[in-house]
Amino acid sequence: MPSETYSRLDRQWKSTCRLLLGEEIGKLEDYRAWLEEYMAATAREKSSVSGKEVVLACADYPKSAKFVSLEETGGKAATLSINEVKDIDSIMEAISEKWEYCGNKILDNSRFVESSDAVVDSAYVSGSTTIQGSSYVYASSIITTNSRSIFGSLRSDNGEFAIRCVRCSDFRRCFETRLSISCSDLYFCATCMNSHDLLFCFNQRNKSYRIGNLQLPKDKYKALKEKIVGESRDELKRKKKFPSIFELVPNKETALPTAPAMKIKEAQGDIGIINKSFASAFRILFKKEPGDIRQYEKWLSKHVGSLREFTTPFGNKAYALPGKCYPVYSLMPDKRVVSSEESPFLEGLHLDESEIVGLASIRNSLGKIGYFTDEMFEGTCHGAIETLAAVDSSFLYKASAYKSEYGAYNLYLVTSKYAFGGGRLSNSQFCINCYDSDSLNRCFELDFCSKCADSYFCHNCENVHDSMFCFNVKNLRYAIGNSEVGKEAFEKAKRLLLAEITSSLEKTHDYKRSIYNITGKGN
Repeated sequence: MPSETYSRLDRQWKSTCRLLLGEEIGKLEDYRAWLEEYMAATAREKSSVSGKEVVLACADYPKSAKFVSLEETGGKAATLSINEVKDIDSIMEAISEKWEYCGNKILDNSRFVESSDAVVDSAYVSGSTTIQGSSYVYASSIITTNSRSIFGSLRSDNGEFAIRCVRCSDFRRCFETRLSISCSDLYFCATCMNSHDLLFCFNQRNKSYRIGNLQLPKDKYKALKEKIVGESRDELKRKKKFPSIFELVPNKETALPTAPAMKIKEAQGDIGIINKSFASAFRILFKKEPGDIRQYEKWLSKHVGSLREFTTPFGNKAYALPGKCYPVYSLMPDKRVVSSEESPFLEGLHLDESEIVGLASIRNSLGKIGYFTDEMFEGTCHGAIETLAAVDSSFLYKASAYKSEYGAYNLYLVTSKYAFGGGRLSNSQFCINCYDSDSLNRCFELDFCSKCADSYFCHNCENVHDSMFCFNVKNLRYAIGNSEVGKEAFEKAKRLLLAEITSSLEKTHDYKRSIYNITGKGN
């Protein structure tokens, strides 16, 4: 018998389909595989305690590790004394057999949540990861800020009634749309801002009632929309899937009449500022001076992936999210990628009236107008070098950030500074390789932690200070492996750890240990 969560989601799915597609298209379960295509990389393991399924919002944990559900965590402490703190290998040996990675993290006032991880203050969520303050969410990842009725979507906030939308914000009633902000009633669109009532449109700003970027009278738009959406709905019913907007655009070069005016000089920043800020964090954490940050790119990008770099049709550089964490980006047609500066110049490209008479003719003609950018720069931004996105953010290198400064190789840095490596880090400073965490200070290799400081290699911890190798615990200080050992033993172990880290980084610009291989059995 279906669970209450699934039953409510199925009803909401049918309601959303009626709103977007004009009628219901069948049960939610029938479209699960199609809706899951846009999810961030996740993992499903078995609990070492109960054997139940454990969903994890990260796919990098070693398969051989132990996994537990949030309600099964006990914070098992390794027994260590100062005499046993001989070297890092002996500490790791004492810890590794007890270490458990935690999934199914359903937090705060969440309810009616199943098969999901990292869900906070949300209701009626299934098969999803990293959901905050939202309701009726299915097969989606990184959905935040009062979103509702979201199906098969990724990295979106403040949305309502959406199917397969990626990197959208402040949006309503959208289907198969990506990187669109303050929009409503968009179908098969990309990079449309402050717009409404668009079908198969690309790179539009402040526009409405367009199909294939072609302006239409309102009545004609509505009639054609009903026909085209009906044809799309019929294909969905037959096949239980529909191609992504990336797949609808042919991956081939085409002549552009605006090309002579499109050469844009790439903005240059000062890598010296990035190096100085990296050195500040490095010194605080490791008590040593680093080399040029570019020497450490492989190490800092290991668990989030490097930004994808493209040469646009106009000879400039453009960047997109890596396929490692976001598999949908492997579908992006590389010959159709443009930079954020180039995108506005493509607004005037449009199909002819003879090409928008139905779904088939539009699909055959999208090569004329289909160009994508994954970049976004808004507000006051300075010194962003080879960067994907910056909103009121400055002094970044190969990063994406919101109201942040001094960061590199970090995807989705929020109100933070001096953060390098890692991803989805908020309200933090002086951190290296920290992931999915909030309110950290002077931390290295932490994931799913909050309100921690001066700590190394911690997982799913809260209010833990001056500690290392802790997991699934709260409110500790001078702890190793969940055991409070006192300041003297902790400082001794810290000196050993820092010596090992800096020796490796000096020799190879890499360090093999990470929060994702604490057991020593994987990765």
